[in-house]
Amino acid sequence: MSKQALQDAKLEYGHKNIQLSEMYPVIQEVLQGGGTFRLTITGCSMWPTILGGRDQVTLSQPPQRLQKYDLPLYRRKSGQFVLHRIVAVEEDGTYICCGDHQWQLEKGLRQEQMVGLATTLVRKGKTIDVTDRRYCRWVHFWVWMLPCRHAIFSVYRFFSRIGELARAALRKVFFKKKK
Repeated sequence: MSKQALQDAKLEYGHKNIQLSEMYPVIQEVLQGGGTFRLTITGCSMWPTILGGRDQVTLSQPPQRLQKYDLPLYRRKSGQFVLHRIVAVEEDGTYICCGDHQWQLEKGLRQEQMVGLATTLVRKGKTIDVTDRRYCRWVHFWVWMLPCRHAIFSVYRFFSRIGELARAALRKVFFKKKK
């Protein structure tokens, strides 16, 4: 595809929501040609690192071998596209991935399923390179916390619910409707 055709595609699609499966041939061609592709992430499986609907990732062509902590976009056998972190590389060369807001592992992912590799994140409007020291420390810590995530999110949900109930009670007390 020519540069002009890619620019036309970008203009045509603008800020519309498009299924990734529709853009896959363009993404593949851009990445294989050495280019990059920026996507706005949907879903909540990568929270707290990436918030769906707000944050973006820039993808590049994945290397021949990915490593633990890499953030690839891959395609499941069902055809679904997923952006999850590699938490382990098996001896047979397959990958184990998990979203940052998940604790169940997805095993047996192969190199052929890898579409792109996140090289930068745009989080709250700020661009973060995946080689940034603070980002790398966060990622290492968060992968290390994988066995505890279920408990962490349960406690978070509990206190969020307590906060919601407290706010609702305060609204009733202080903002009663006058007749």
